[in-house]
Amino acid sequence: MNFYTDDISNGYNWKGLERVIARLMGHLGWKNINVIGGKGDMGGDVLATRKENGKIKSWVVQSKAVTGDRYIGPNAIKEAISALSFYDVNIAAVATNGEFTRTAVQRQEQLSKSGYTLKLWNGAFISTLIDKMPNNHAGMRELRPYQQVIVDKVVSAYENSEKKAFYIVATGLGKTVIAATIARHLWERGCHRILVLCHATDLSLQLEQGFWPQITKEIPTSVFFDGLPPRNTEGISFGLYQSLYGYLPGIEPNQFDVIIVDEAHHALAHGFRTCIEHLCPRFLIGMTATPWRGDGQSLTSLFGEPLEKVSLVDGMAMGYLSKVDYRILCDNVDWNNIPSISKKRLTIRDLNKRLFMPQRDEAVISELQQAIKNIPNPRIAVFSPSIEHSNRFSDMLSAAGIPCAALSRVDKAERRRRLLAFAAGTYHAVCAVDVMNEGIDIPDVNVLVFLRATHSRRIFVQQLGRGLRLSEGKEKVIVLDFVSDIRRMAEMIEMNKEGKIKGAEKEVLYLQQGFVSFSDSRVESFVDAWLEDVADLSGSDDEVKLTFPEGF
Repeated sequence: MNFYTDDISNGYNWKGLERVIARLMGHLGWKNINVIGGKGDMGGDVLATRKENGKIKSWVVQSKAVTGDRYIGPNAIKEAISALSFYDVNIAAVATNGEFTRTAVQRQEQLSKSGYTLKLWNGAFISTLIDKMPNNHAGMRELRPYQQVIVDKVVSAYENSEKKAFYIVATGLGKTVIAATIARHLWERGCHRILVLCHATDLSLQLEQGFWPQITKEIPTSVFFDGLPPRNTEGISFGLYQSLYGYLPGIEPNQFDVIIVDEAHHALAHGFRTCIEHLCPRFLIGMTATPWRGDGQSLTSLFGEPLEKVSLVDGMAMGYLSKVDYRILCDNVDWNNIPSISKKRLTIRDLNKRLFMPQRDEAVISELQQAIKNIPNPRIAVFSPSIEHSNRFSDMLSAAGIPCAALSRVDKAERRRRLLAFAAGTYHAVCAVDVMNEGIDIPDVNVLVFLRATHSRRIFVQQLGRGLRLSEGKEKVIVLDFVSDIRRMAEMIEMNKEGKIKGAEKEVLYLQQGFVSFSDSRVESFVDAWLEDVADLSGSDDEVKLTFPEGF
């Protein structure tokens, strides 16, 4: 048994064939794999990159499922070449569970003479390749000590007949690797029907691909969304609670041995919670990087107390996240206005308006240009306050000599094309409002630019986490924070204090000294004065009134 199941090899599951191709490519060393098949895919089903002769080559694959003795002709090649042009990649391939016609092979030869690189992968080639693969994925990761601790605790809870387990692991520290390894252990213990639930299509696809390196090739996977139910067969099904919700009356409560909930902070939504409470698996697992909810509800009511917590600062102190050079650019504080407002009880909104003068985009770009002068390969992610600003700022960056792609207000095919170009180095920067918060993995990012004020600690930590992943050749991540909001400043002061303590405990020099710096040192003491009186300024509402600190 392997992941090239009968329904796929016989042509009855075209979505499954796309995933077989993607999983096969990952096993053989391709990177940045993205399954894009569906409406509006512009002729491509899988995007990926691969290093060849020291250069990164980008690929697009068109997969074609056929039944019976049908053959694939030149039309599929035409689609692949169209996709090659649209996604601006180097190499195209057509993959099928069947066989190619003679005219298709002739067309490939003609295109080769014209300078195109086009591969043809037939069903026999795919099947033989998979059969020869070792049981374990070549990219299988050895667990870090804290990951092993969590895996051991969760598996032990299952073996002790406990019903649930919950863990919190910050962005970039491998919570998906942990979940996939747990799933492998539980599969070996007879749990052959595993459901992985989340709230977004792109996230479910990323989860499936994140599981592949940690599970054996005998474990099939599938996805469900767009109103389709999970498959009623052995394997791991990844999908959306929104799709599952409509099928609950027809799903037996004990259909799944294990349910794993990712981004568990979404699980308290009515529909999501209804799905979980309807199903009665042997074991329920919740995981999240950001456990905070705006409504204050606790996840422990559904998943129990967390077995383990690993924060961003923990990850930095252990050396499993990138070093951080966090710069709060606060040169726009209107110190002259402070005497006139110091006797007033102002809301946070009013204080921010009176305390901070507007910042010009030109000044932001100038600061960014200065910051990347000594970075040989800048990879920049910009978080904008609005879609309009994102598009305008992207154009301004490009005009200033920093090629940038805006990711908001474009369809999925275009966003994927731009992300692939970013991964390949065509763009030095990407600019978005919130599409980078969850579900997009960009480990090469070494510069973050915050231009958007978010009052959600969860969203802020997700955004910060986009730049904390380790990557070859990445020395550190520089964060340029232009957000004029005392709550953000309070958040970073508190995180800096935690970092100094844990840096001292683990003898981490850059954390002992602090990883946050203020362009105007007066601001740090200014905000710090409030923290003695305000328990959690970072999560305070716009309308909360503050007493001005003495001495300012």
